[in-house]
Amino acid sequence: MLRAKRSVVANLGLAIALCFESLLIVPALGAAALAGAAAETDSRSLEQNSIKRYMFTCGTVAEIKTAMEKRELSLTQEIPSPRPGKTAIFEGSYKNGLKNPYVVENIGGKYHVYIELRRPQFPVPPLPYFEQEVVFDNDDAGISFVGTLSYPSKGGPFGAAVLIHGSGAHTRDEMVSLHKIFLVLADHLTRQGIAVLRYDKRGVGLSGGKPDPQSTSDDYASDVRAAVCFLKIQPNIDPSKIGLIGHSEGGFIAPMVAADSADVAFIVLLAGTGLPGMDIQMLQENAMGKARGSNEKAVIANDKLNKVVFPIIIATKDNGEALRRIRAAEKEVLTAEERKLLGFPDQGFPDEVYDPLLSPWFRRFLELDPRAYLEKVKCPVLALNGEKDLQVLPDPNLAEIEKALRKGGNQNVTVNKLQGINHMFQTAPTGLGIEYRNIEETFAPAALEIISTWIRKVVGTAS
Repeated sequence: MLRAKRSVVANLGLAIALCFESLLIVPALGAAALAGAAAETDSRSLEQNSIKRYMFTCGTVAEIKTAMEKRELSLTQEIPSPRPGKTAIFEGSYKNGLKNPYVVENIGGKYHVYIELRRPQFPVPPLPYFEQEVVFDNDDAGISFVGTLSYPSKGGPFGAAVLIHGSGAHTRDEMVSLHKIFLVLADHLTRQGIAVLRYDKRGVGLSGGKPDPQSTSDDYASDVRAAVCFLKIQPNIDPSKIGLIGHSEGGFIAPMVAADSADVAFIVLLAGTGLPGMDIQMLQENAMGKARGSNEKAVIANDKLNKVVFPIIIATKDNGEALRRIRAAEKEVLTAEERKLLGFPDQGFPDEVYDPLLSPWFRRFLELDPRAYLEKVKCPVLALNGEKDLQVLPDPNLAEIEKALRKGGNQNVTVNKLQGINHMFQTAPTGLGIEYRNIEETFAPAALEIISTWIRKVVGTAS
């Protein structure tokens, strides 16, 4: 995904909160307990595919209710009081209508409360296809990558897809907000007869190299080329039917690779971009600020500052000089009132707050224009963006993607805005990132079907 930033310098809180979520993956307590009154059960009577996240501990049921209200959670069931050593669940909902089950465990006379985050689309063994852990090299970078190759148990050679991550540090499953997006996508595609290679991103998991944000989109494009070369020599893969599926940042890395490679048979852009990175970032911050209900004057002030600061970041390669110019711009562009609205402390921010803005990844992202690559792509293209995507706004980006492809003479282009879908391809109430974790759906089934049907048609395996 393209990392969301609220303002040029005051955006680190969300990232820190996401990195330090405390979680424990365990089986679920079962939907039956939510029918009618909350049921008491032995905590060992469990199902699969949920994540149990600790929230707080209380001494009484009344204290639990108060703690829930402080989190702006309304109760749709009475809070149970399980006996010592027992567990019960109840249901609560957020202001946006999202409902989740909550677990209460009575251990030693204390009530430990968890939210149960169900993940019904996570595949459960035994699987009806083969998975093989693989290692391949990017010789140009001197880096080895570890991943998973999945392919149908019968038939072949198969058409195949390389999955390309969004921004940030991701393993092969692209876990975001406790959703394994690429795991679910790979499972669906493989069940539909399409082989899939997904791998730990550079510097993450078991793969070598420098992690984000020290590596750039150009580095990641080089890694994708290595993945395609690896797939071409696999005996159960048809080398003429290898394509790329990129999510968010991966949605402009895919055209970077396909623009100069005859080995790519198709590309699928999921929340891909058609505008330069600087435009994407400003549109994103404006949209998310408004969706959060931020002060309109603050949104305008942030946009005004970005219009000055982003060109400085692009043009000034020395970090020390860039920082000096950014600090000067903050004082010149913003009034005292606007600085206060944006949360600037009187003494200014410490230097390290600016590190993400001056990182190799962000510098390159701001200046990248995907249209230069899209115009050179000749293979079939499917571009899907969610109508509720606040990180990559669908209308301007889909329009520029299609325009650039057709300008280059590509007539095999399918563009689709999916109603009710957010940046992560979940069915969502508003599209705000705070919803991602609490939505049970990892990947909208209708979107999965569109992707697999289109690929099977392109590679000639449609039934």
